[in-house]
Amino acid sequence: MNVRVRLAPSPTGNLHIGTARTAVFNWLFARNQGGQFILRVEDTDVERSKSEYTDNILEGLTWLGMNWDEGPSFQSERLEIYRQAVQTLLDNGLAYRCYTTSEELDEMREAQKANKQAPRYDNRHRNLTSKERAAFEGEGRQAVVRFIIDDDRTISWNDMVRDTVTWKGSDLGGDMVIARASSGGVIGQPLYNLAVVVDDIDMAITHVIRGEDHIGNTPKQILLYEALGATIPEFAHTPLILNSQGQKLSKRDGVTSISDFKDMGYLPEALVNYMTLLGWTPPDSTQEIFTLSEAAELFTFYRVNKAGAKFDWDKLNWLNSQYLHKMPVPQLTDLLIPYWQKAGYEFDTEADRPWLEQIAALIGPSLVRLTDAVDMCKLFFSPTVEYEEEALAQLQQPGAAEALQAVLEVLESHATLQSAEAQKITKKLSKEKNLNKGLIMRSLRAALTGAMHGPDLIESWVILHQRGTAKTRLLEAISNLNLPAVGVAAETPTPEQPNAETVAETSVAQHPAAEVSPAEIPTSAPEVSAVEISAPEAVAAEVTAVEIPTSETGEVSALEPTDGEVAAVEIPALETVAAAVEIPAANQQKTIASGEMTSSNEPEKTIIITEIPAENEADSSSGTTQVIITEEPPSQTQQIKEQIISILSEFPAYIGSFYEQYKSPLTVVGVILASIVSLKVLLGIVDELNDIPLLAPTFELIGIGYTAWFVYRYLLRSSNRQQLGQEIQALKEQIFGKKS
Repeated sequence: MNVRVRLAPSPTGNLHIGTARTAVFNWLFARNQGGQFILRVEDTDVERSKSEYTDNILEGLTWLGMNWDEGPSFQSERLEIYRQAVQTLLDNGLAYRCYTTSEELDEMREAQKANKQAPRYDNRHRNLTSKERAAFEGEGRQAVVRFIIDDDRTISWNDMVRDTVTWKGSDLGGDMVIARASSGGVIGQPLYNLAVVVDDIDMAITHVIRGEDHIGNTPKQILLYEALGATIPEFAHTPLILNSQGQKLSKRDGVTSISDFKDMGYLPEALVNYMTLLGWTPPDSTQEIFTLSEAAELFTFYRVNKAGAKFDWDKLNWLNSQYLHKMPVPQLTDLLIPYWQKAGYEFDTEADRPWLEQIAALIGPSLVRLTDAVDMCKLFFSPTVEYEEEALAQLQQPGAAEALQAVLEVLESHATLQSAEAQKITKKLSKEKNLNKGLIMRSLRAALTGAMHGPDLIESWVILHQRGTAKTRLLEAISNLNLPAVGVAAETPTPEQPNAETVAETSVAQHPAAEVSPAEIPTSAPEVSAVEISAPEAVAAEVTAVEIPTSETGEVSALEPTDGEVAAVEIPALETVAAAVEIPAANQQKTIASGEMTSSNEPEKTIIITEIPAENEADSSSGTTQVIITEEPPSQTQQIKEQIISILSEFPAYIGSFYEQYKSPLTVVGVILASIVSLKVLLGIVDELNDIPLLAPTFELIGIGYTAWFVYRYLLRSSNRQQLGQEIQALKEQIFGKKS
């Protein structure tokens, strides 16, 4: 048999996912059988049919890869053929003109409703005489054409999905209208059931594959096939697509048209793959990803389910992500460019092509839908960045400013940047500046992306550096966010270099001590109440106290910068608490005090403050004192503690990336382990139940019965099952005799 199937959508709306799934099943069956897939547009509903819907249907099928072998043909171009078929039925006495008015039909329905009867036409004009017909026409009544249905008739067919289906003629609602009302003996516009049958006969359709919502039309159409003397095709009524509540999927559930799925960023391959699984189970139930051609080789209606298929958004998203993750970068870039352009991102599709492909390669493994790329890539195309609260908090952490400044200085010597170089920079700075690598990476992410989560940081940094955006954002983070500058003069945001010794002289008044403030140092207090000290992150950095000349009143005036001197009075501390330090006169002991500096994220550091007496008598008499502040290097215990904190801070991110990378195999392993545990529990329950008398034989009988049913339902062809049923019936008749 040369298999010929058809898809017959109605252009009264956009291509619905239910119609598209029907197209998939028709296409798969035709390709599996080496047959033809024919497209026919049923546009007999003149009032609701629109050309834009026809275009949407054709574009949607093409986008899905549903290439058809014949068509599209349009029913609106075949109206005369249908009228000839109606006239044939009239001539053969199989149809008649009915003059019942709408008012009479309403009265009839109300009477049936009052009598608790099912609504149906009572066939009142089936046997009108020519005189009665003439009288009705004389009244100006219009006549529809009705096809005669025998109430005593039983209609049966062997459905490829639902096995044997049987209808009674009395359940079909009376004689069926096959042509709309018209006057003057003219046949009105033919209706759906007749046009479908005539088209299927003319196109030699061998298999009618459609949704189960059409199953009520099938017995009527079978009667029309017989009346027109045609061969009845085989029928397959596929299960409906249901929403999460188990109801038929409709527009009320949101997205239902194929064009909507396309706009949402779904791939045609993924959507077709998912629709194939809506009602059909492949022989290998673990296989979920396959192309149309691969599915066509395996497709049979024996594995199509009778029950409705619930639409699962999570499953569709997962399938779509799998196709995106495996897609070649050039192809993915071509798909993403329209979405970036629609979002208003500015770039040259040709000149910036390598840069765009880098972005696509970076975000590809994280995409679920193509539309996700718009938000993911905003940080690469936008000249500025918006900081999330978590990122702002990170940038205010102790050491963040110094880490960003150090990175900025290194970038000055890198016109270009590669991933390996970026990795070396972070490692080098961590070692030379004694900065926590985790602090560097987190601060970089916050400054460059404005968020603490996102694409790979190193690759993002490289991509931003290519357009000069990385340097700009680092400067913005340091200058515009009021980050504390480290070891800088006045307002210049330049961090203090490690292992550098800054020496300045402090002129002390004749008073034994003075209280230090950022602007002036009054001598009202007899001793130094506090000294604010900012210790840089570097180990073994030596900083001396500054020289502050005092007036005779004991007040310290602002310093003017001179060669070799630093004109800063206060060295601010990053959340550092210094112990009170007492500074005696020049001839006092050399070692004055020691203080401990602590930070929320850094190990404790010890500061030794040492007084150096004046070198000559003149300096001593003028009250000049030199003080050296030395920072002790961290102990081995502190270094180990710092490494442990760094590892623990990066551990959640590592676990997250590991899970994303191996999500699929981990899920499979989890399912396997859960299955094994469940099986062991079940076996334990069965072992306990086996100890109960008569229960074990009962289980064995149930198992034998289930095995027989499984072989009968899934391993035998439909024809074999029918033949086996007939043989079993014959055997029963031989043993027990025929029923009287």
